Amino acid sequence: MPAGAQQFTFNLADGYAPTEFINVNMQAWAEDIRKATNGAVQIRMHFSGSLFKNPDIKRAVQTGQVEFGTQLMQNLGPEKRLFEIDGIPFLAVGYADGMKLWEISRPYLTAHLQKQGLRLLYTTPWPSQGFFFKKEVNSLADIKGLRQRAYNQMTSRLAELMGTVPTTIQHTELPQAMTTGTVQAFNTSPTSGVVLKAWEYSTHYYDTSAWMPKQMVFMNEAVFGKLPQAFQQAILEASAIAEKRGWELSRQKAEEARQTFAAQKGFQVLKPSATFQHELDKIGETLRDEWLQSADADAKKVMEQYLKVKGH
Repeated sequence: MPAGAQQFTFNLADGYAPTEFINVNMQAWAEDIRKATNGAVQIRMHFSGSLFKNPDIKRAVQTGQVEFGTQLMQNLGPEKRLFEIDGIPFLAVGYADGMKLWEISRPYLTAHLQKQGLRLLYTTPWPSQGFFFKKEVNSLADIKGLRQRAYNQMTSRLAELMGTVPTTIQHTELPQAMTTGTVQAFNTSPTSGVVLKAWEYSTHYYDTSAWMPKQMVFMNEAVFGKLPQAFQQAILEASAIAEKRGWELSRQKAEEARQTFAAQKGFQVLKPSATFQHELDKIGETLRDEWLQSADADAKKVMEQYLKVKGH
């Protein structure tokens, strides 16, 4: 049967809202695939955990319950430490460093997922993390003892090293927690800061580009293998385009968010002082060294290659 006569309708499970720029990019990716195959390959998107909850998506794709899925790579750290590397604070600062780290780590993660019956298609980075406070901060001494939002092991350790008290708060609860003083400091991406209207309960944003977590899109390898070669090629080409577009979109959205911050009366957008930045860099080195102590062989290789490229 010629490829054009075959029809494939697949499903994709995702944990985020369709309006997130990462998912807007993903919808454009699915449309590119549909057009390239003359409508023969269609991907139905299921957002906001509606098909599978976020922690269950990868397993669902592995077992063939759904053909495509997405995941924040950091979340997979417990299965392989290399997935966490883009979540180490102050390691890859900014988009150029983030791309270098991705280019080095990609072959290792691709091989790992391949062994699990998954094909890694592309990644898109969430914008880099910055810090929000209710006052001016020139050094760690200015925030000692403040309660700082933490949401995983790495951010809890980060808070400890910053001299703050790690406090677990859900992302959606941040506005109320900051208003009531349950927490007095937090980090998130500038785009999330806009969504959460951070200027309503904080006064200073420090643009640190601390780390850049990536969202990956993957599919069941057996499903991919059964597709006609022309359709496989269409998926791979659309994925390469989506990756490039997604990284650029992330950069653009981060800049738009900074401009939104700058337009808010009484809200300051700042770079850390030399002292504060030096202290944060030192914390980054400590976190990196601690992470390496329990890192797998692939993670150690990637870190070594990345630091060499960076000139460390």
